Amino acid sequence: MIYLAPLDELRILQAIARAVPTDGAYAGDALAAAEVMPYLQRLLAEHRELVLRDDAGVEAFRQVLAAFAGAGNEDALTLAYTFGEVFR
Repeated sequence: MIYLAPLDELRILQAIARAVPTDGAYAGDALAAAEVMPYLQRLLAEHRELVLRDDAGVEAFRQVLAAFAGAGNEDALTLAYTFGEVFR
């Protein structure tokens, strides 16, 4: 899905959020994190409006980030802290 994201960023982000359970094994997989974390970082860098101001985008971004941070992914934890700082 990440490769299709440029076609409709919000729709793909929401689809990824639905596909990644917060308590599933996927978020703990290093290969999954190697794909998803750069995608989330790209969204924050290139589509700030989507992940900072669009309610649906913010919710989907937070859900995916929380899944990987909850699984203990170091990049996700760092990004979650950074993302949290944006709202302070």
